[in-house]
Amino acid sequence: MTLTQLRYIVALDRHKSFARAAESCLVAQPTLSLQIQKLEQEIGSEIFDRNKNPIITTSFGKEIVEQARVVLRESEKLEEIFRGGREDASGEISIGIIPTISTYLLPLIFKLLDKNYPKIDFRFYEIPTSQIVEKIENEDLDIGILATPLNQKNILEKPLYYEPFVAYFPKNYEGKTLDLDIDDLKSNEFILLGEDHCFRHQSLKICGQRTLGKIECGSLETIRNMVDLGVGMTLLPLLSMNPKRDTFGRFKDPEPVREVSLVFKHGFFKKKILQAIERTILSVIPKDMQDKAGRKLIGV
Repeated sequence: MTLTQLRYIVALDRHKSFARAAESCLVAQPTLSLQIQKLEQEIGSEIFDRNKNPIITTSFGKEIVEQARVVLRESEKLEEIFRGGREDASGEISIGIIPTISTYLLPLIFKLLDKNYPKIDFRFYEIPTSQIVEKIENEDLDIGILATPLNQKNILEKPLYYEPFVAYFPKNYEGKTLDLDIDDLKSNEFILLGEDHCFRHQSLKICGQRTLGKIECGSLETIRNMVDLGVGMTLLPLLSMNPKRDTFGRFKDPEPVREVSLVFKHGFFKKKILQAIERTILSVIPKDMQDKAGRKLIGV
């Protein structure tokens, strides 16, 4: 029994396909299949039922796969301890980041991470909150960057900054733009994100309504384009604004904000890499956004 064989059975259990499992492990399908077969022969029992489509893990196999996950996780911890004495952080990290954050944060941090931490293999995936949480729980992702609090039992949160919501208007808007109250916006048509986005639900909480607007879009950039056409207005995160180009307004105190955090599963051990990511993000975020005092946190 080898760690490689354990990685292969975990991959097959996850993907339910020899082809996809082999692709995820960066090996040829016959190689993965042969090694799993050898492991089953050594154990003396089948881990997978190959007569099913998609392939299913047998009852006995589920116990083996679950223990394999534990062994692989502990082996990675051991490797991390070995690397702990080194000066530079190193290793691989997979990061899920929600679209309403990644669009503006990722371009700010990606090159910095790549330049300052050349021994770390950063892998970013732009996906919704629900998928990030599920993948972290299944250990398909290491960490997430998203809006919190999530109130998930097995997920830890490390708040980074508090990003204000701003009202985004068409170029020719001549109304109030300072110390806004939601009543100042009620004469405007609101454009919102679709149901899959937590930013939509936060916007509705600010507006004090369950539904709002006749137009729903799949991305913030589409919404911006619609507002620029003069169709209506919207709420956007402050980091998406260009003060020299955009017409937007900020709310009166206590200003509504979203909490942006690093999230990870209990037992996460790549602490040096986590600290590297945290330092890099905070280096590009204005200091005043790193303090929650005097602001109104809008939950997910």
